[in-house]
Amino acid sequence: MSIAKYLFVALVLLLLPLGACASTELDDDLLVVASDLDNPPFASVDGEGRPQGRDVEMTALLAERMGVRVEWRRMPFERLIDAVAEGEVDAAVATLGTTPERAERVLFTKPYYETEIVVVVSTRPGAPRRLSALEGGTLVGGVGTTSERAIRLVYGDDAFVPGTKDGASAAELVLDGSVDGAVMDAPNARALVEQVGPTLRILDEPLAMEHYSIAVRPNAPHLREELDRALAELDADKVLDRLDREFGLVVP
Repeated sequence: MSIAKYLFVALVLLLLPLGACASTELDDDLLVVASDLDNPPFASVDGEGRPQGRDVEMTALLAERMGVRVEWRRMPFERLIDAVAEGEVDAAVATLGTTPERAERVLFTKPYYETEIVVVVSTRPGAPRRLSALEGGTLVGGVGTTSERAIRLVYGDDAFVPGTKDGASAAELVLDGSVDGAVMDAPNARALVEQVGPTLRILDEPLAMEHYSIAVRPNAPHLREELDRALAELDADKVLDRLDREFGLVVP
């Protein structure tokens, strides 16, 4: 190849749109995204089964900036990391907290939401009022979640009691004294306390910090880069802040 022709090809490659990198790792420019769609206001389904919520709108905006289409695949929360790691889907957007264990199996984008993992306790006399009072006790959390991981890391394996992800049975276990507290992320905790009423409260001290990111299949580094670029644009344009406000995720 002549030097002139080589320079021409190099110039063309430099001028290619950034989205072209992602499209080479997607079939027919289709981004297949997994979620349990069972965690409002982040993601759920409407009466006709259509995805809705803060993360659903964010994903649509990301896809628009990348020039691709989105197809949602609904599956249980505990299946999400496996589905991404095995290439069954391109990505998972489902309030997935980043952990070293998960990062060994999938690629993670930059965080798009920061919150806390907290403990919900009863307001009855004698109930725990500080994290230190939970030593030697039991805590309920969602199986396969970062809440389970936090319980095991802070209080040991014996402290963990499996519970449902939506927190309904967890609330019952706390209220009837079967466990000392329920561990979940702060948005779910606030929603639960608001739903149940003054018989529950959130401990002032967080158990851990939580950063939600998009999980990307491990053989698609350019897709992760494109998602990071689009997330950075949404952040710079204050779109992520707007979504948080619109879906009631900004704490007064």
